[in-house]
Amino acid sequence: MTRLSLKEKKQIIFDHEAKMARQLALMVLEKPEPPFWASFIPMVFVFYAQKLKQYSTGLDEFVDNYLSPRRDAIEAAALAKTTDSVVDCTKLLEKAGDMPPPAKPLYLKWITLLTNHYLLLLDSQGDCHDTLMRNGYQDKTNYLSICDCCIEAERAFNLELLPGIDGEAQDILHVINKMNISIEKLQHYNAELIFSTGRSVA
Repeated sequence: MTRLSLKEKKQIIFDHEAKMARQLALMVLEKPEPPFWASFIPMVFVFYAQKLKQYSTGLDEFVDNYLSPRRDAIEAAALAKTTDSVVDCTKLLEKAGDMPPPAKPLYLKWITLLTNHYLLLLDSQGDCHDTLMRNGYQDKTNYLSICDCCIEAERAFNLELLPGIDGEAQDILHVINKMNISIEKLQHYNAELIFSTGRSVA
């Protein structure tokens, strides 16, 4: 088995998260569909093209926002490995920016779970993300237990932010719930492939 460097592991873990983020964005954001007659009316088609461009931009922004705390957590975990120290999650909290005081302990709980997950993968041996996962978690049950904890912690954090976000509360809550359901589906499906067949969807 090829022995990967810490830098290589870090890149593999981030690449996996980036693929998951893109898949999640496609599940959460609804692609605009043109009326069947749109191509016959130029102005309608132009309007649809603008909507499609907005959708594409929305996908990119969703992916960037999803990856931002995960990128920071991966970097922090890698730094802790390099310096043989523990992850200082309070620095990750500071980097996250302003948030309501009640949300801070929820963010710390969530980001701590993430960094622990990445530390475990960085400690594992393997030549790809799947083998890092299998050697780190040993079986699907252990992995899904961590996934469920992360999903619930992220959901609690997002809900605490809800009152301070501009927009219709019900619409935002719908997106949060849809995102959580989609994350769970992706992770369970991925876990099935990794631990049952030896390959992943991402």
